Amino acid sequence: MNILDIFYNEVVNEAKEGEIKSYFTFNIAFEIDCGEIRTYNSAKFDNIIVPTLRISDKERFDELLVEYVLSAREFYPLEDFYFDDLEEDKIEKERIKTLISYLFSNATYDDFNNPCEFIQRRIDFINNTKEEKYALGYSNELKSNLSIDVMKDSLCNETPYQFSLVASNDGEEVYRFPSLKFGISHDKAYIYAIQNPNPSYEKNKKINRALYKIGEGFNAKEDNYKLYEEGNLKDVTASFLMVANTFLGYLKNIGIEEIFIPSILIERWNAKQIANEKKLEDGRITKEVYEERSEKHDNLQSNLTEKLLRTFLRLTSHYPNIEVLSYPSDETFSLNMNISNLDNCNNKLLSETLDLVSCTMGDKRHK
Repeated sequence: MNILDIFYNEVVNEAKEGEIKSYFTFNIAFEIDCGEIRTYNSAKFDNIIVPTLRISDKERFDELLVEYVLSAREFYPLEDFYFDDLEEDKIEKERIKTLISYLFSNATYDDFNNPCEFIQRRIDFINNTKEEKYALGYSNELKSNLSIDVMKDSLCNETPYQFSLVASNDGEEVYRFPSLKFGISHDKAYIYAIQNPNPSYEKNKKINRALYKIGEGFNAKEDNYKLYEEGNLKDVTASFLMVANTFLGYLKNIGIEEIFIPSILIERWNAKQIANEKKLEDGRITKEVYEERSEKHDNLQSNLTEKLLRTFLRLTSHYPNIEVLSYPSDETFSLNMNISNLDNCNNKLLSETLDLVSCTMGDKRHK
């Protein structure tokens, strides 16, 4: 099955209409500008943002796209695709279209302008990480044993791997912190989301109380200069901050000193908006409900993005040597931070957790 034929003859033509038709329909809309190949948005959906895939080096792009699909095909087993009732002779084609669809669903607007860099990065995400588990030992602050898991993530999520922090007592898990979606490329870590476990469960009340210690060392008045447009840095979720802090410790011990938090994944935003427009068009929802859902969708996406940024910016209040290299803007599209120096933490809980990671992992430099 020719990967490039599927991309140029099917994916590209369907994406300009806002729907890539695979075994599942993917609500993805983009144009393409690649020399003689030029498509224009003909999607019937009004309130979406349609990026242009700008391919300046087609030969390199084609090589990378094929490499990515082959790498992802190897990484994600066939059972991840849920092709339960699909005829065997159609599986390979639909598998390729699905992999390409998920690839572009994880692109930022900037990635569409630099697709070769983007695809190389996604290849690196698959190749530069492995599944790992570390028992960190006992936390005096949380009165529990802590461990970290680096696990493969599902095909539909933002990254191939996720990072998780777990508290346990007597070998029994008592609290699973939110998972962090990340990838590593060129000795830099890219962080796309922090999400609560699914399905949800009743959290440990003792640990919830202990997490109030996150407030130690943060002085809202003194840190007013760090109030970025995302809002007050006091407004963070303690469990999210714990995961972010532990992840920085993990990165430090594999030799990663720089992190990026990309901006909105435009096709994931489009997908929900398109789904709402489809429901309006076929009469499943009214215009009033549609407008209500659209506003809620905008607010939810904005809150998720801002919350992620606030979480990592808050760490600069506890680690004075973390350096913010750039804030999201029209030019950079991401929060970029140097985390090479995590000394002088002003919070006992964060400092203890970081020390547990360092004592457990030692120096496992990333290769």
